[in-house]
Amino acid sequence: MRPRSANEWRSFWHHGGDAELREVLRREWPPLRDATEQACARPAERIATLLGSNAPVRALASELSRIRADEIAAEPDRDADQATAEAIHAWFAAHAMVDANS
Repeated sequence: MRPRSANEWRSFWHHGGDAELREVLRREWPPLRDATEQACARPAERIATLLGSNAPVRALASELSRIRADEIAAEPDRDADQATAEAIHAWFAAHAMVDANS
């Protein structure tokens, strides 16, 4: 993935990236499956910060586990967190490739 400039990053998130990430979280991660936009906002922000720093899948999975424990008080499920981290990483990589080829 090529690094994004600050302006590219803001544009990506403000023009749909943020909403798409929340959609991926609700679709892929059981603790947020039926969550409102508001309930998804903080977890999405935390994940977006990691994506912005090109964090690996394992870091995304660890953050999902922390969010699960600290903010949602859901039972631990490392397999679901790992699968969701992989889905988020794939989603973001696909967008980065599209943007890089634009």
